Amino acid sequence: MSLLRYFPVYLYKIKAIVPRLSSGRRHQLFHMICLLPFSLLLPFTSSGHAQEISASITINPGMVTTSVNPLLFGHNVVFSGNGMWNTQLNDLAPTVAPLVKSLAPTILRFPGGSLADLYIWEDGLGFQTTTKVTPTDRTITLEATPSWGAVQKARVLDSLGGPFGGPFSFAHQIGPTLEGITGLQIVHSAGAEVRPDARSGQPDWVDNVYGIDEHMQFARSIGAQTILTINYGTGLEQSGKVSTSASLSQRVKRAAAWVAYLNGSPTDARPLGIDGEGTDWRTVGYWAQRRAQRGHPEPYGVRYWEIGNEIYGNWETGCTKAQQYATDFKVFATAMKMVDPSLKVGAVGLSNPHGRGDADSVDEWNATVVRTSGDALDFLVLHLYYPSARQAQVSYTSPTWFSAIMAGAQQAITDLQAIRAIITANSTRATQIELAVTEYGIWPADSTNARDYANLARALYDVDLLLQLLQHGPQLGVVLATAWNLHGSNETAAIGFDWVSGTRTVRPPYEAFRLVKSSLRQQLVSTTVRSPVFRTSGVTNVKPHAAVPVLQALATTDPHRKQVNLLVLNRSLSGTIRSIIYFEGFLPAAAMQVHTLHGSRPDAHNEGGTSGMKIVSSQLTHVSSSFTYAFPPHSLTSMEFSTNSTDASR
Repeated sequence: MSLLRYFPVYLYKIKAIVPRLSSGRRHQLFHMICLLPFSLLLPFTSSGHAQEISASITINPGMVTTSVNPLLFGHNVVFSGNGMWNTQLNDLAPTVAPLVKSLAPTILRFPGGSLADLYIWEDGLGFQTTTKVTPTDRTITLEATPSWGAVQKARVLDSLGGPFGGPFSFAHQIGPTLEGITGLQIVHSAGAEVRPDARSGQPDWVDNVYGIDEHMQFARSIGAQTILTINYGTGLEQSGKVSTSASLSQRVKRAAAWVAYLNGSPTDARPLGIDGEGTDWRTVGYWAQRRAQRGHPEPYGVRYWEIGNEIYGNWETGCTKAQQYATDFKVFATAMKMVDPSLKVGAVGLSNPHGRGDADSVDEWNATVVRTSGDALDFLVLHLYYPSARQAQVSYTSPTWFSAIMAGAQQAITDLQAIRAIITANSTRATQIELAVTEYGIWPADSTNARDYANLARALYDVDLLLQLLQHGPQLGVVLATAWNLHGSNETAAIGFDWVSGTRTVRPPYEAFRLVKSSLRQQLVSTTVRSPVFRTSGVTNVKPHAAVPVLQALATTDPHRKQVNLLVLNRSLSGTIRSIIYFEGFLPAAAMQVHTLHGSRPDAHNEGGTSGMKIVSSQLTHVSSSFTYAFPPHSLTSMEFSTNSTDASR
């Protein structure tokens, strides 16, 4: 408490300079000085225990710092088990459509995570039946001969079947005919499409109901771009099994054929060649013609492609050494750009800047990949899960865990800065190499409970990371971000789906993403935050932090400065933060809308039929260029200001 004796000295020292400042700067300096003793004297520990604390947020709408990058608001869509697509309608399920369209992701990553390294993309195209199919039929003849190998389960997709197709089994395939059919339930008209379910080497729950055509249709329906993950880890054995023993040439030619299907011209006669297993991949035009025959004659023009998913990890099928991966990456990128030179092709990076892959004993992953990939590398892919830990390391209900989550985004930015330095040190093209965050979230590694993965704390981490990427992304070269993941039965999905009941759970990360996305204007403006700080102990990849600011804020405006939106994140686990909000050169109207997402605890969730985690809206009156507001603990608040009509000169 002895510091209080010196507080009058602070005020005395600034007397000499205050007259030389503008009224706005005097106001700002006064609040800064007044806040200083609070930040020094009020303890704020990793558990977040504090009473109401003072802070300040200063906004200058006339000082634009950068533009909002729309491609930071993406999501992942997995190819199998996402539960979104209704094959009867050939569209999103009616209860899904309003949810995802309200969320409006701007870029969609497909086919999703570790499944990408088991994905055979052409299995999502299927073949049409030549005649009507009935439940008593024992054979089905298709329009062409599929290369399905030993597959014995498939499904019929048309408007007559179930929402996820009509599954059936068959004993064997002879040419275009499937024989020994069992399990058909209804009549299907001629021309219905048949697609295989799981191949040997894939999880037995895999299906191909949602293929690349469905994904592109979905993306276009909401105006989103697409980033595709190439299967680096596996290809097909002669038997049709998905296996790591497939030749590199097969895997590369499959990737080039996918580029041809999506971006090629039907008249392009360039051959793709014959792979190591003897398969002729025909021409660019062959695959483009298949696209045209399936209802889309114009190329899709997919620009972003990444080679493999987390291939540094021993959990990933095809895990390999950094040097081998980078060498192979160049082969993939060269073949794919031969089909379409406009592509941007990305390589897998490691979020631990100087970390090694599980197959490496010496080589650092990032430096090796950047250095070896050379001119082929357009962007480095990062997955930002902070914190990531097992329960033996930290309890998922402890203040230590939740404090690490609240410090996670700051750690992520620190690591991205270190990775940018590695790129600079290992490439003469460093300024041309971008970063893509294609997965992010928190990772309670050995939990299977959505209450741990998709709670309020995770929602606030996602928001925190997005706000920091909006602010620091241009300097770091971050071109896009896609959260893990949009919809499905997995515990990480923003919209959870129960296959038994058919019900959906809108989780806190969904609400947080929607609030941020709907609140942003086009331009970021100068926003200065002064708040208390808290300290955290280290939790695996989140290092100890001595001074994490309690408040994080970001303001945006339209090009005409008619509206200003302020997003404020309170990272405190228990403390309400009373902040002075001050505008420079902008007089807001007296009334404004406030939208808040918060709960009673950082582990608050919407599981089990509860729906307490929603955005709450209210109106605040008597707003001026300087006013106070109390931000509840572990919360996200959006404030919508409009220009006072009597202040047209400002």
